[in-house]
Amino acid sequence: MNRLRSSFLALGLLLAVSAAQAQEPNVKANIPFDFVVGNETLPAGEYLVTSEGSSNQVILIRASEGKAVALALGFHCSSGKPSETTKLVFHTLAGRYFLSQIWTQGYDRGRQLPRSKTETQLAKNNNPNGEFVLAANVSH
Repeated sequence: MNRLRSSFLALGLLLAVSAAQAQEPNVKANIPFDFVVGNETLPAGEYLVTSEGSSNQVILIRASEGKAVALALGFHCSSGKPSETTKLVFHTLAGRYFLSQIWTQGYDRGRQLPRSKTETQLAKNNNPNGEFVLAANVSH
């Protein structure tokens, strides 16, 4: 009996976690500059950012026209309080923009992208770096 109860409890927790992860909204943004995701450089334009997979680890960045697409393996990052705005965070190095984080208003967890080889190399060369935050919208 205990084994059956434990199985139902585990199944319930699994369903609750899956449901919570599936509720992460999509983010839409008009990005006014070329930017890098992984090894791909994407042109300026309007993009939809979505999480894919059972644990939302795959991040899909797709141009509204559908011509530019990039996939990245991301991971969750957290903040002490829910984000006040929906936004994309870019690292800037040597005049280039690298997508770093995706935050959705009202959530205390965002999505973090790993540094690309190019970004890591530019950082090693002591290029001046910074951060650029771009306002975005939730897309349903």
